[in-house]
Amino acid sequence: MTTTLEQVEKTAQLSKNNQLSLMIFQVQFGNDDYHPPYYGMNVFKVREVLEGRSYPVSPMPDTNDLIEGMIELRGQYLPVIDLPQWMGFPMSSEEREKSIIIVSDFSHNFVGLRVSHIHGVEEKNWSDIHPAGNYNINVNTNQIINHTYLDNSETLCFILDIEKLLIEAMPSMAQKIFSSAKEIDIEANMFAPELYQKTILFAEDSKAIQKYMGMVFDQLGLKFIAFENGRLLLDYIDGLESMDSVSMVFTDLEMPVASGHTVIRELREHSKTHDIPIVVHTSMTSENNTREVLSMGANYFIGKVDTDMIVDTIKKVQNDFYSN
Repeated sequence: MTTTLEQVEKTAQLSKNNQLSLMIFQVQFGNDDYHPPYYGMNVFKVREVLEGRSYPVSPMPDTNDLIEGMIELRGQYLPVIDLPQWMGFPMSSEEREKSIIIVSDFSHNFVGLRVSHIHGVEEKNWSDIHPAGNYNINVNTNQIINHTYLDNSETLCFILDIEKLLIEAMPSMAQKIFSSAKEIDIEANMFAPELYQKTILFAEDSKAIQKYMGMVFDQLGLKFIAFENGRLLLDYIDGLESMDSVSMVFTDLEMPVASGHTVIRELREHSKTHDIPIVVHTSMTSENNTREVLSMGANYFIGKVDTDMIVDTIKKVQNDFYSN
């Protein structure tokens, strides 16, 4: 299943209406006595679905146990992450033969995710996506970021914290990311007094990315408040008499209750927030997605976990909005 222009346009229309398409999958094989849990990921991040047996994995030395190795796809090599292993349900060699590899794009990092079965694609409203809770089912809640329900049923469908998975599966990448936050040269990145006096608001549902962004802002000496979804951020802003205390808004796109698209739209619709700088910080980094959110009213668009880009964007906000 290769992403086509038609799919991209459909996804863009869904996003504008606070909707998304979820690819539903499982990581275990069931039987008459056991029906494994369902999981979902945004179709916009899916590039292809491959039969596992058709793509032999070449081992990679000195990698995390969650990395099976590399596969070759039309002359390109990409790592395959053992999703069942991460979730505590390792596959047997026989099951691996029957498995599926989902080729996914996270901030232009292409990876393969091993799963057992593709259930299908369902369209959801972001208001139907709920923050993770406690479940009476055999799942690891530390890996779940949100949940919803399959169409016309009471069957749970869990949304995984894929950023957390990537950080755990690729510790060298994680070390580089968090080190880049700690190693920001404060003296080389000084801002106007107004930026230090005001507060950055940001919405991000991944705990791992929340921690990272907090480290970046702390290192820069900038005040910030984090929100786990777009609706919490919008509700906070709704309670402010004015935006005088806010310097800018960072928002992810994929969030429960209210997506980043809804954040952009509602901020631009109201006179109090119409002119606040909006930075989209997302792993959905296609050119089509960039054009779409900028056309909706966002000022800047950056891929996730790029410390230099975050710092440079804050400088751009300063130059564009706070220079006399």
